[in-house]
Amino acid sequence: MFLEGAAIPKEDRELGTMRNNLDARGIGGVAGVWFKACLVIVAATVALIFGGGQGHAQAIVASINGDPITDIDIDQRMKLLRVLRKPATRDAAIESLFTDHLENRETWKFGVVPRDEDITQQIIKTADEMKIQPQALVAAIQGAGVTSDHFKAHFRAEFAFDLLVQALNKGVEASEEQVRAEIAKQGGKAAAGTEYTVRQVIFTLPSAATPAAMMERGREAEQLRGKFTSCDTGLPLARAINDVTVREPLTRTSLEINEGLRQLLDKTPVGHLTAPQRSSSGLEMIALCNKGPAKDDTAARTVISQKLLASHIAEDRQRRLKELRDRAVVVKTGS
Repeated sequence: MFLEGAAIPKEDRELGTMRNNLDARGIGGVAGVWFKACLVIVAATVALIFGGGQGHAQAIVASINGDPITDIDIDQRMKLLRVLRKPATRDAAIESLFTDHLENRETWKFGVVPRDEDITQQIIKTADEMKIQPQALVAAIQGAGVTSDHFKAHFRAEFAFDLLVQALNKGVEASEEQVRAEIAKQGGKAAAGTEYTVRQVIFTLPSAATPAAMMERGREAEQLRGKFTSCDTGLPLARAINDVTVREPLTRTSLEINEGLRQLLDKTPVGHLTAPQRSSSGLEMIALCNKGPAKDDTAARTVISQKLLASHIAEDRQRRLKELRDRAVVVKTGS
C-alpha cells in the first residue's frame, strides 16, 4: 500500500460525510446559488480588479457535459496559459477549459465554495511555484489581456478541487516504512540537515527615527559586529550598549528555515554577527553561536512525511481528473 489509509471510499458512499467535513471549514453552501455564480467572483483585492467585457458575439465551439466553450473562452485561456508558462495551443486551451468545468461540477456536487481570499491564496501559490511575486503574476496576466473574471474563475476552480482532493484524503499519511526508506535514500543522518543555534541582537529605533539617528545606530551596530568574535564574549558587549535587546537562544535546522536565511547563516562564521538589517523594531543582527549536523531527525521526518503526502495527493488529483475526463460527454461544434 503506497500510503497508510490510502484506500479512498467510493464517492456515492462518502458524499454525506464529505459535505459535513467541508461544512466544518465553513465552505459548504447552497450549491444552486454557487453554481449560478460560478463564472463571476468578487475581486479578492483591489489590485485584482481589472478586465472588461467582450464586445462581440461568442461562438460556441465545444461543450463538455453540456457546458459550452466559446471562441472567446479559448482566446482568453491561450493568453493565460502563456503567462503561466504552459503549452498554449488551441487544443491545450480547450483541454484546460474542460478541466475547469470538470473541477467545478465535481466540487459543486460536494458544496465546496471558495472564498475571495482563497482565490488570492491560489494566485500566491501559483506565483511561488513560478518563482515570481504575486503582484508580478497579476500584472503579467493583466498585460496579456486576460479578463479578471476569466483568470479568477480558473484559480477558483483549481483551489476548490485541490481542497476537495485533500478532504477526500483526510487521514491518509506516510507510513513509517516509507519515511525510513526516504531518509536512507537521502543519506541517513545527513538528511536531518544542519542545526543552527542563534541569538537575535536588536538595536532598537523608534518608528519615526530620523536619518541621522538611523546612521548613528548603524555605526554602533557595525562597531559591535567588528568586535564580536564569539557569543560568550560578544553578547555581554551587546548588552552593555544602550537600547540593545538580546533575545533568548533559538535552535533550528536547515529544514525549518527559509532558503534566504539558510544561505545567510551558512556564509556567517560561527561566533560572528550577520550584517544589520532594518526591521520594525530597529536594526537586527543574528549571532551565530553554533552550527553543525542536526542531532535530531524530527524536522527531517516531518518534511519527508509532508512531501510523500503531497506527492500522493497530486497523483490522486490526476487520477480523479482522468476518471472525470474519461466519463465526460464532449461535443466539438467548431474548429
